[in-house]
Formats: sequence, C-alpha cells, structure tokens
Amino acid sequence: MASADRAPGDRRMNSAVAPGRMLPTLTGLRGFAALAVLFYHIRGAMTGFLPDRVIAMLAQGYLAVDLFFVLSGFVLWWTYGAEFRDQGIRAAPRFIVRRFARIFPLHLAILSAMLLFALALLVSGRDPGAHYSFTALPAHYLLVQNWGFGNGLTWNDPAWSISTEWAAYLLLAIAGGWLTRLPRGAWSFPSLIIAMAAGLGWWFAATGRASIGDDIPATGLLRCLVEFGIGILLCQWWTAQREAPRGTAIIYGTALGLVGAAALLFGVAGSQPAAVPLIMTAVVILALQASTAPRPFLSGRIAQWLGDISYAVYLSHFFLWILFKLFFVDDPMLVHPIKILAFILLTLAASHLLHIALEVPGRRIAQRAGDRLLAAPRTIFAAGRSET
Repeated sequence: MASADRAPGDRRMNSAVAPGRMLPTLTGLRGFAALAVLFYHIRGAMTGFLPDRVIAMLAQGYLAVDLFFVLSGFVLWWTYGAEFRDQGIRAAPRFIVRRFARIFPLHLAILSAMLLFALALLVSGRDPGAHYSFTALPAHYLLVQNWGFGNGLTWNDPAWSISTEWAAYLLLAIAGGWLTRLPRGAWSFPSLIIAMAAGLGWWFAATGRASIGDDIPATGLLRCLVEFGIGILLCQWWTAQREAPRGTAIIYGTALGLVGAAALLFGVAGSQPAAVPLIMTAVVILALQASTAPRPFLSGRIAQWLGDISYAVYLSHFFLWILFKLFFVDDPMLVHPIKILAFILLTLAASHLLHIALEVPGRRIAQRAGDRLLAAPRTIFAAGRSET
C-alpha cells in the first residue's frame, strides 16, 4: 500500500476547491482499498461458505495496490508540489524527512514483532521456515527488499509495496523540481498516461508475464514507479482542468476515455498490466470529482476512520492473520464465518490502537528529530559567523 498523507488543499487549488478543503473521498477510498487487500489474503479461509464467484472477486483484491500507487503519487504532489515548484531540489530534505516519518515507525514496529515471533519459534525448537529469512532481514529493515535484491516475498509480505514507494519518494525528491515543468494541457495528460500504461503492458508481455501481479520481486518496482508517476501527472492535470473552461466536462470525458482505452488494451491486446493503471486512474479521477461535491462520497465518519487507519490495516493484517490462525484456527482452508468476522474486528481494533499509539506519535517524534538534524548545519554555520 501506498501510504499517503491526508491531502490538504494547496494555495493554487483554492479557487476550485474551498480554502483548506480536504479530499475526503480519497481518504475513504484508501480505507476500503486496504480492506480489499485484507480480504485478498484471507480469501482461502472462506471457500467453505462463500460461492466461487465471490472468492474469484476477492482474488482481485491485490489490484488495490495499484490504486494505492496512483493515489500516493497524486496526494504527495498535491501536498508537496508547491514546495518543489518554489524550491526545487532544496525541498528534498524536508520531503524525505516527512516521508520517512510517515512510513518507517510502523513498518519497523511490525517487522520487529515478526522477528520476535520467528525467534520464539526457534527457541521453542520449531523451524520458522524460509519465509522468515534472516539473511533478508537487513534489506527489509531498510525497506529496499523489493528493489531487485530478492527472489520472493518474505517476512511482512504487504511491505513490498512500501519498499517500492520508498524508492519512488527518493526519486521524487531528486526530480520534483523538474516535474513542475511538465505540460498540463487538456489532452497531453491522457495521451501520456495511455503511453505509459501501454509501455508497462509491453514490458510485462516482453518478459513473459501476463498479470500485473506476477513475480512481484522482479516487477513490483517498475509497476509502482509507473503508477506513482501517473498519480503525479494526474494531480498537475486535474489541478489545471478544475480551473479551466469546460473543465468538468473534460475531466469526466477523460475518465471515460481511459476506461475505453483500458477495455481496448485488455480486450484486443489482452494486456491486463496495461489496462489496470488506466482503470485505477479513472477511479481516482471520479473520486476527486466526488470530493468536490457539497456532500462528498465516503466522507462519513466510518469511511474517514477507515482511511485514517488504512496504513495500519495494510501493514498489520498479514502478521495478525498468521497469529490468529496459530491460536484460533484448526483448518486454515475452512474457517467459520464467526471467526472470520472476529479476525476482521480484531484487525480494525489493533490497527486503531497502532494508529493512535504508535503511528501518529512515531511520526511526530521522527519529524522533530529530522527537523533538528536538518537545522543543525544552519545552527553551526550561524554560530560560526557570530564568533567571527
């Protein structure tokens, strides 16, 4: 999951969106996308009481990660784009501190809990298995495990996407100033996005992979970078079109055109990896438009709460499911519906606690430490000048 800050309105958007206005539909959408990933991972336990067609639908939940990537690119440019425009590369240090503080505290906590679990298995005389590869652990702690260093998913499987987003953040910090000069014309954006999606689909086909979820250790990084970049372009384009004459018609027409292009790429060329980014971009466009309504879709308390805890849900559910099965499940392929419900409620409760007691305080502590670190050279320089 792409973890993103809740999007504040920037100065340039105030004429199109009320001053200080959030984008609540994006927040709510993120919450339900995190639940889609959760159901994807536990779907095998529900084959005993759900129809095959429902299980098949849940099996598509992994595509929510593609939605996260586009959302993340959009929200980060919405939040930091003005800084990159005004400061260029000088905005990079603060941006990196903020992103580190956003994703690392919870990631390190969950990974460390899994390490303690693996050590407990060893102490009790049981083999944790290849999934708990201690040689791969340093890469996981640094969040570089999905940069082409491994052959499979180990430890906290969902964190692969956080690893690729961390790479996207670092690239954005370097290239942010240059990205402000990209064209924002009404038709340049959809043309470029279709080209990017088609290029991704071509690469998957050229490497013999049919699904966008195939061979994640080898494909996940490019998948993230392309969709994250699409989100950045979408933010620039949508901002411009919201203020343009006939902007609303162009926006909805573009969303429809992207769906049509996705259908063409999938139906004619048979390229699911090319179609998915276009579909997710269209979904985000519709969510953006919904956010500007007087009563935005998914703006209720429950939806917003799910959005707020979505990062905790995304990072914790995989390990919680391992523990839940260990203590409460006899047959992992046949779990009673009451136990499934209990697990979902447990995950939501645990994620809420992780969010308020670890994620938010950890972010504040890391931000303060990072800000002091960034201020140290200026303080030393100022002190040196005063002495002379």
